[in-house]
Amino acid sequence: MNNVRLPALRCIRYEIALNGWRILKDTINDFSLWRIIEYPWCTAALELQRGDTVIDLGTGTATFPHMLAREGVNTVVLEIDADRVRWQRAKWQATHRPGDGIVHAVVADATALPLRDQCVNRVSAISSMEHVPDDRNVGHEIGRVLQPAGIAVITLPYTHGERHNFFAGIRRFTKVERNAFVQEGKAGSFFRFYTDEDLAEKYIKPSGGRVTRWGGFGRSILNNRYHETRLTKYWRRFILKDWLLAKTIHPLEERFDRTPPLYKMFKIVKAQ
Repeated sequence: MNNVRLPALRCIRYEIALNGWRILKDTINDFSLWRIIEYPWCTAALELQRGDTVIDLGTGTATFPHMLAREGVNTVVLEIDADRVRWQRAKWQATHRPGDGIVHAVVADATALPLRDQCVNRVSAISSMEHVPDDRNVGHEIGRVLQPAGIAVITLPYTHGERHNFFAGIRRFTKVERNAFVQEGKAGSFFRFYTDEDLAEKYIKPSGGRVTRWGGFGRSILNNRYHETRLTKYWRRFILKDWLLAKTIHPLEERFDRTPPLYKMFKIVKAQ
């Protein structure tokens, strides 16, 4: 049986089905360039087949679980914000079709997962754990609930050293600790960057697994000359431009650009 795939253009098609044609002009839920890169990569890395179940951590109001549902994959959304859990449930009720996978949303803390030891074989955390101020237990919890040979796919903001600012001169972020920032005047806006040492200490080693695949995105063009500049005002507009950037500039950056990426994507396979 072939593994499930979510190519970038299919992600856009599903996003239209879930949220309407207006997202082509002004997207919602931050479905934009980074998501168009992450969703295909993470889906392929999870090695999913129809009928499989994924535990998705910190989903917020992302539509990734609903895209998986359209491919016949079940997703348990574990999200700490009750309003966002209600959003996920309402979206599922309004958009699911006969034959789709199931999206089941639950209020839960990623640092203390309400799951038995070794009870799941697929976990994803896509651009979510960087918003958890006390994230020390997340990697351990992922390793605890994963079955032997289970797969976890995680994407996190990256820095090769100490990051002293974020969106400098564009948005007002205050540095609250090493490589961590809070956006002024915006509740719940905590944002953390991870070094290689952080990734190993907080996620890879505690998970009891090994990284079998790495990816990245957002280098000298897509981040330094677009995202973290005043051009970011176009970030949520005209989604097809993001598809073109993901199909053209992103592969070239990943092949030839040695600038550190804004995000790293990695696949952990737990030891048997």
